[in-house]
This record gives sequence, C-alpha cells and structure tokens, in this order.
Amino acid sequence: MILSPLLVAPLVFALRAHGAWGVAYAPADASAPRPALVYLHGMWASPEDSCPRLQHAAAARGFLVCPRGNAPLGEGRMWAGTYASVAPQVRAALDAAAALAPGKLDRSGDGTLLGYSNGAYFAAEIALHEPGRWTGLVLLSMRLELDAAKLRAAGVRRVVLGAGDKDLTAPSLRALAGRLEAEGLPARYVSLGPGGHELPADLDDRMTEPLAWLAP
Repeated sequence: MILSPLLVAPLVFALRAHGAWGVAYAPADASAPRPALVYLHGMWASPEDSCPRLQHAAAARGFLVCPRGNAPLGEGRMWAGTYASVAPQVRAALDAAAALAPGKLDRSGDGTLLGYSNGAYFAAEIALHEPGRWTGLVLLSMRLELDAAKLRAAGVRRVVLGAGDKDLTAPSLRALAGRLEAEGLPARYVSLGPGGHELPADLDDRMTEPLAWLAP
C-alpha cells in the first residue's frame, strides 16, 4: 500500500491509499471516528480515474473508499456476479482504508454507498444484504428497480439518484426518485449536467450538496 498526502482543500490535507484493492482517502478531519463513503465505479473504469472526482465532496463527510471491480473488462474493470462475488472486494478496500487513520473508520453504521452505471446496481445490492450498515445511497446512470420497503428494512434512510441530461437512464431515474418519495422513503434526483453517460468533470461540485443532504 502506498500512502501520500494529497490536497483536499486549502490548508487541509488527507492521506491517500492505493493498491490492487482500489483507492481510498481519509477524511479531512479524522480526530473522531467517521463513516465510510464507498464508491463503486462503472464498466471499463477504475478507481484511479473515478475516485478523485469525489475527493473534495467526500472529505468533509468521512473516508472515501473506491474498491476495484471484481471482473476485467478491456483496459478497465467492472462488477459481476452477486453480492457474494463483490463483497470481498469491498471489504478489502475498507480494511485498507482503515489503515489510513487507525481506529477512526466507523464501520458500525451511517455509511454511504455510491455507484455509477454498473456499480450502481451492486451498490444497491450491498445495501440490501448488509442491513444497518448503510443509511445513504447515491445511484447514478443506471436503470434500477428499487423497493422502498426493502430499502427501509435494510436501514437506508435517504436516496439520491442522478444522470446526465442526455443519458438514456435519466427519465427512469427521475421517475424512480418520485416513486420512492411517494412511498415514504426520502429521495431526490440530481442532474449530472448536459452530458450523456459519462462522469462529468465537475462531479465533485455536483455531489457536495447531495452528500450533505444524505446525512443531515
């Protein structure tokens, strides 16, 4: 594992860990235990090209943990199989992130799962299979079928859905946000900008307020 200081905000630094398991950043303030924000990248992608785009938005909330997909795809990776297939990758990344600030990664609850495209499906699967551990979900650019009652039973309290304005998944995610809200699970839709099915360059800025909303 390689550790190095990276700029998070003016005069505020966080440690970064990098390895075969993925990439992780410690929070800007690790003086007390902080939760994990686990981001699952999309297809053909990697933690290296995705994780830095959330670094600043996550720094105030907790440990940003970006596991590496469990299946190869071209020059990148993807997520494949079932919860049992992907969970070991996530656990390995959390273990590595915990070493950034020993004793400060709170894995007991109040965590947030984020996923983009292929990773969004598996982020929702993890939340359902690990009840009580993940209270917030951020699911981007993926057609999904979510059951509000099952999410509530798993301990999910709020859900953020989003996509680029030209992404073919945008209409279904807007509708899903409305349905979850109508079924009593606080949910909202956020635009990722005028683009299509790609991570926007300003993802950090676009996610700062939604991440704050997840943990009021």
